[in-house]
Amino acid sequence: MAELYLTADDDHVERLAHENDPVRAIVELIWNAVDAEASTVTVEVEIDDTLGGITETIVSDNGHGIDRDELDSTFGRIGGSWKRFAAKTKNDKRGLHGKRGEGRLRAFALGNRVTWTSVSVDTSGVLQRLEITGKTEHRHVFTWDSQAIENGSIGTVVAAFNESQKSLGALEASRTRSILLSHFAPVLMDDGDLRITYLGTDLDPAEEVASSADYPLPFQDEAGNAHEAALRIIEWKTVRHRAIYYGQDAEHFVYEESAVDVETQCRYSAYVTWDGLDHDALSVLGLGDMSDTPAAALWTAARGGIREHFQNRRRERRREQLEGWKKEKVYPFEGDATSETEKVERAIFDVVAGTIAAQIPTKKDSARVTLGLLRTALRQDPEQLGVIFNEVASLTQEDRESLTRLLGETTMSSIIKAANVVTGRNKFLAGIERLIFLPDEAGTIGERDHLHPMLERELWIFGEAYHLMSSERGLTELARNHLKLLGLPSNKIEPVKRWDEKSGRVDLHLAVKMEEFEVARHLVVELKAPGITLGRKELNQVDDYAEAILSRSVFATDRASWDIILVGTDFDSNVENRFIAGFHSQGLVLGPEPKPGRPRVRVFIRRWRDILDENRARLRLITDSLDHNPSLEDGLRHIQDVYADLLPASLQAAAEERVSAGR
Repeated sequence: MAELYLTADDDHVERLAHENDPVRAIVELIWNAVDAEASTVTVEVEIDDTLGGITETIVSDNGHGIDRDELDSTFGRIGGSWKRFAAKTKNDKRGLHGKRGEGRLRAFALGNRVTWTSVSVDTSGVLQRLEITGKTEHRHVFTWDSQAIENGSIGTVVAAFNESQKSLGALEASRTRSILLSHFAPVLMDDGDLRITYLGTDLDPAEEVASSADYPLPFQDEAGNAHEAALRIIEWKTVRHRAIYYGQDAEHFVYEESAVDVETQCRYSAYVTWDGLDHDALSVLGLGDMSDTPAAALWTAARGGIREHFQNRRRERRREQLEGWKKEKVYPFEGDATSETEKVERAIFDVVAGTIAAQIPTKKDSARVTLGLLRTALRQDPEQLGVIFNEVASLTQEDRESLTRLLGETTMSSIIKAANVVTGRNKFLAGIERLIFLPDEAGTIGERDHLHPMLERELWIFGEAYHLMSSERGLTELARNHLKLLGLPSNKIEPVKRWDEKSGRVDLHLAVKMEEFEVARHLVVELKAPGITLGRKELNQVDDYAEAILSRSVFATDRASWDIILVGTDFDSNVENRFIAGFHSQGLVLGPEPKPGRPRVRVFIRRWRDILDENRARLRLITDSLDHNPSLEDGLRHIQDVYADLLPASLQAAAEERVSAGR
């Protein structure tokens, strides 16, 4: 077997392998097949029935294969790929996607050993079979062998063997199909001969595309030069993906970025095409509008074009909804308006009904009744609607224009929900403060019976990134959930105990799996009842949790991080003396440098006062805009209303008394 050593040009960067991102590896390998002018590309996986994990990933295609004579130029270089200097594939069939020659390195995200088996026709017309093998132990060295053969199907098979039990659960996740559809929709829609099959199912954009629209995208750079790009926006039916793609042609887009901040409600992919997107222009797109290049002006224009598209789509949907109600004869007005008063009444009705269309029943009879009641309510102006109209009427011209623009970008129900979230959170913070710090209630509120179940429903108080994974579970269940999150077998694990051989029990285990790089992030919260001052005993408890996670093999991975937070009303000098210098405000008492193959573990000690103040600070901007500042008594009433079933009997009785009195 001969050896091939990879060489790197100046444009090589260390990030090329991305070995913790298997989905991106699949994307790049499919693009390599498309660039090889394949008409069929198939992705399959082999699963170990015993362990339940993916042991092998196979990407096969019927493209022109890897030519032995071009091995050094196509496979032996990182960066400076032949594609960088070509606009079309070898036979001018398609535009090129990859230009850095990095796809083969991505394959190491799928396994520690990767083989490329390729059949092609060499320059002399002889059919030859080429096999290349790479291993993570020596990423820069590939072994290869070639031989002439008499028969064989032209194409390439890439097989990645997961002998190191790398976590590949993301490949089977439902969102992976969404990512692949978003990436390959343009080329699949424009090339009827191309077929991509992923885990037994064809990627077919036609089944998922709700609508597709193309727009010219004129823009002007800082020097005043005019440019013309193109924008395609695909709205999806079920695909949960929001991204913007940039490329030089209408099929291949080599730069991708999230578009969640541009449009938050609709599921879509936007594709920006401009012939000026050369290597240098693409390299500065990540800076957004912070550079003075034409690419920055394109970036800004693309976002403006996307926002305008969805503003128009919302207006269209409202008009379509009104026409649909009229066609189904559930619209509560008949014929043409006969007076100016009726014209005004209809105009108001159309605005209100169109705004709350999502809340109108779809069944014909129910819709007729609901729309009729809405018309009556608007005409009679009851107290509830009167409050709304009085508030709208009192708006300044600037505020009315802002509301009009906002309703063009979102719905009234979304605005109301957002305001309710903020006001509800403010009330909850005030209520928790009342329960914890006022003596008459603090003595009746228990950690496990009251605080714990309430906080399960209000997990934002510890951070927006977390969702509840498990509650009131031992360390063994903690480990099992940890393995599930990483996509590893979890049904047969040894019991996990503390150093003193006790099982240990945590209050709340919150966790989220970061979608980038397959990193699992955990939060363990240990709650103490109001009035308890945290000291050495409580410190020992969380130290034991940290030690178990750091020392036990079931937790051994550098793809996870654990934050353990001990929460109490106050702490003594034993705790205060443990704070790490420079991290006193965060309450960090343990934060060792992570060791290879071990998770990152940190322990924090927090007071309720600090947590409440930090949450209020996060909400302050919107709170001030809403002019909402609930008192402690307002907060207590909110908790009594929402969590009546979780409160002590004395507080439940007080809530019932208030309700019966009509307060």
